[in-house]
Amino acid sequence: MTEDMLTNTNQNDDKVKVLIVDDSPMMCKALEQILGEDEQIQVESRALNGQEALSKLASGKFDVCTLDVHMPGMNGLTVLKNIMVRYPVPTLMVSAFTGDGSRVTFEALRFGAVDFFKKPSRNGDQDLKDQAELLRTRLKRASRVQVSAARYLRIKPVGRIAYAENACEKDGGDVKAVAVIHGSTGAYSSLLSIIPALQPPLDIPVIVSLGIYNENLNAFVDYLRPFSKLPLVVPEESLPLRAGHVYFLPVDKAATFELVGGSWEIIVKERPISAEKEGAIDLILLSASEAFGEKCLAVFVSGDNSHGFTGAREVVRNGGVLLAQTPDNCLAPHLAFKMIRELEADSRNPAEIAHRLGMWR
Repeated sequence: MTEDMLTNTNQNDDKVKVLIVDDSPMMCKALEQILGEDEQIQVESRALNGQEALSKLASGKFDVCTLDVHMPGMNGLTVLKNIMVRYPVPTLMVSAFTGDGSRVTFEALRFGAVDFFKKPSRNGDQDLKDQAELLRTRLKRASRVQVSAARYLRIKPVGRIAYAENACEKDGGDVKAVAVIHGSTGAYSSLLSIIPALQPPLDIPVIVSLGIYNENLNAFVDYLRPFSKLPLVVPEESLPLRAGHVYFLPVDKAATFELVGGSWEIIVKERPISAEKEGAIDLILLSASEAFGEKCLAVFVSGDNSHGFTGAREVVRNGGVLLAQTPDNCLAPHLAFKMIRELEADSRNPAEIAHRLGMWR
């Protein structure tokens, strides 16, 4: 599929056609009201259970589906498996995101869901208006993905003993190179393939910058930890930069790299989300390329925006290397296309990216 083909999706009919699946009529109505406030979205139908959802999806008239995680009878995960096999359509999981809900939500990402969203609630960091706007944005992004790239991801827990044995103890004074990974829509799937494939000993720190809020990021990292042979860290403040560790940053935090007493530290700072045209990832790449020069590796996975382009140019200017996930493997290939076409990034599938990270030093 070419980038032009992706760009033209839905141009014959501007409205994104949605099927809402939730066993609660009240939640169906609430979601319909929220989505209906956007003139580019049209809620075509509702389904109160899995079987009804599959029957309606058979018509093929929907661009995207919102799917409740917990439903009686055929639960959300079972419905999703059927959707991916029988009626592939981009699916956005909607979850209460508490307790077991977060685990099942991330399981859904392994089975082909594009993204997830926490059910609108007055409890949380955002007010209802902001939550509604974010839901509409996420849904429109989900509707544009190439669902053919969705696939079941087979990953296995590594066990606590293996994890403890594989923890790397190199401190910031031993760090000579760095890798930075960035993605947005569809990046969960990319990282579920890449991070578990990283093998110790890893001679570099890996920085992951995602366009998501801290609450969701922490839940994702908690889910990912049992599958990783390396320590995963969500830094709340500045820390010594350690080889063999993977650092995750949310959308509202940027990082710089500084030598302190002969050792590298990652300096984490709050950043207004809409402060400038460049995103937090650009600041991270600018600092990483200045600090590590030709030893800076920038990796762009699935994503539908251009954040990181300014920083990527600096990586190239300072002699570093760019990798982009093979567009056909991306749920949202716009970012990868842009890096490959305009900055001549090397194209690699997730397994090859993991291998390259393991060899980088």
